[in-house]
Amino acid sequence: MISDPIIATLEKIVSLHDGIAEPAGEHILNVLLTENIALLLSLPEEVTFTTIADVPQSVFVTYHSEVLNKLSELLAVKGLISALSVKFDGHLKNTGFEKILLERLAPQNGLIRFLDAKPEITRYILCNVAYTANASEKRIGLVSFIINEITGVTPVEIGDALFWESDLMPVEHQETPLAMTIEDLLSLIEHQSAILIGKSLDNWQAKLTRARARDEERLKDYYNTISDSIRNKIEFKKLIGDELDKEVARIEATNRELERKLLDIQERYAMSVEASLHSAMIIHLPTVHIQCELQRKKVKRTVTAVWNPFTKILEPLRCELSGEPVYNFYLDDKSAKIISPTVWIK
Repeated sequence: MISDPIIATLEKIVSLHDGIAEPAGEHILNVLLTENIALLLSLPEEVTFTTIADVPQSVFVTYHSEVLNKLSELLAVKGLISALSVKFDGHLKNTGFEKILLERLAPQNGLIRFLDAKPEITRYILCNVAYTANASEKRIGLVSFIINEITGVTPVEIGDALFWESDLMPVEHQETPLAMTIEDLLSLIEHQSAILIGKSLDNWQAKLTRARARDEERLKDYYNTISDSIRNKIEFKKLIGDELDKEVARIEATNRELERKLLDIQERYAMSVEASLHSAMIIHLPTVHIQCELQRKKVKRTVTAVWNPFTKILEPLRCELSGEPVYNFYLDDKSAKIISPTVWIK
């Protein structure tokens, strides 16, 4: 995983627009652009981007560079939704999953029982969310994650399912309605993108916090020095009456000015973030659906777990309170709702 945020952003944007991006280190990205994107950027189709200044025959990129500004225009073009199906050449069996299920999923205060397993198509939704962050400067970025439509788990990995282009096929029929409501899906997208965008901006947010604290400290020192000087004057001259009132008023005015300046600093370093769903791909993946019964006291419910042949793992279920993926969980008494240990209250 690339730690340089600009290089990571460039890689995602180029790949999203049918280009090929290959990192050559933490701060260098070799890119093959499509003809139209190369024309938009006024660059050759084969180009090397870098965030360090001493790389020969490369394009130096910063958050203020024209390249990134032009790429931000691409992120403003939204609404693309596509679908594809992935071919699986192996045989998807429907036996042997009882042991896998009971070993992997563990309700801590209830029971789980295997019911059935059969090959089924699972739709995974690959979401690309573009964002713009503004503070003392502007930054753009793109976060991507996958949602399992059946379980609602996100982020989830699908292994090398998209690796071989020869195994990718168009989807002929997409009339089947979503397993979740549009409202729930949008809520999942908003929740997960907020987490990932927050992580991508952590370092910058920490830098802004340090800069704000530094400026606030300098400002307080400056105005406190003025106030202390006035107090010393009052004490030294033993002022009384109108002269004392005048100097006290100066202290109060100094304090008000300090408060105003502190508010200015807070606004200067405050970060605002705007994000929107840029595009999505619905991936139809051959999987095995495992029906299982959860029981808490007299309450029973049936849920579906998904085994992915591309990752060779049984995917987690989703905590119905926090949304986090879980293998170990609790069940509530009312409806056997799946609850993560991190939010479980006895």
